Amino acid sequence: MPTERTKSAAFTLTELLVVMAILAVVAALLFPAFARVKRSAQRLACLNNLKQWTLAAKLYADDNSDWLPRESAIDGINTWEMAGASTNRDVWYNALAGKLTIAGMIQYAQTPSSQQGFYSRGNLFHCPSARFSDVAATYPNFSLAINSKLMGDFETDTPPPPGPIGPTALKMSQIDLPAKTALFLDCGVPGEERISPFQNPYTGQPKACANQFPGRHNNAGNIAFADGHVATLTVKVVVEMDPSSPYRGGAIFPPGEVVWRPDPTQVP
Repeated sequence: MPTERTKSAAFTLTELLVVMAILAVVAALLFPAFARVKRSAQRLACLNNLKQWTLAAKLYADDNSDWLPRESAIDGINTWEMAGASTNRDVWYNALAGKLTIAGMIQYAQTPSSQQGFYSRGNLFHCPSARFSDVAATYPNFSLAINSKLMGDFETDTPPPPGPIGPTALKMSQIDLPAKTALFLDCGVPGEERISPFQNPYTGQPKACANQFPGRHNNAGNIAFADGHVATLTVKVVVEMDPSSPYRGGAIFPPGEVVWRPDPTQVP
């Protein structure tokens, strides 16, 4: 026969249910806090990655008479083969990776296994909050990209170094407002929801502007500026959200907090 001591030490079903209910309430209170901490950590890691690319661009310009690297292999989606071609060593995703002593697209593009490695956790090429679809296997999807509005035909006293399909078009010193001009930014990838129906579909190209800017950081995104600082900005100060504006879904013009062109008076 059980003793009185044994009986008093046992949990009744009611007591067990009460404990489980308390634990459920505590978990419900803690999980949102954990989620917020995780999102904050991902945002900060993304800012750090953008900061590293901006530093690499400065190092590259210092070594190349102030010229920036090319923004992409071609104007459009860059395939694995294009990204990995030796003729594209001067594109930012290869040239700047060398400055940071990390693998560039020449290394990642070689095999299906190395292509998977391009999306590995902690890779500087990506925002930790980005989520990739099956499309990411077919060509490299960039969740961080260089500002696509920096390149163009700008007058200069010194001819730029030739590239395989044309010259590099911009010197760092040609940027009129470096503290406001985007150099790298969060870039939307296929499968992510657009923050404005007027934005172009997200394609994850290695170059991007406001029309590819996602709100993956709690309706905000990260931008690295040409002077070296980085910031998290709400989408409403980056993307024109007014459906009646001729610039809807793209860059705000005249520019406010973010400038996209080397000359801020030019329409992005």
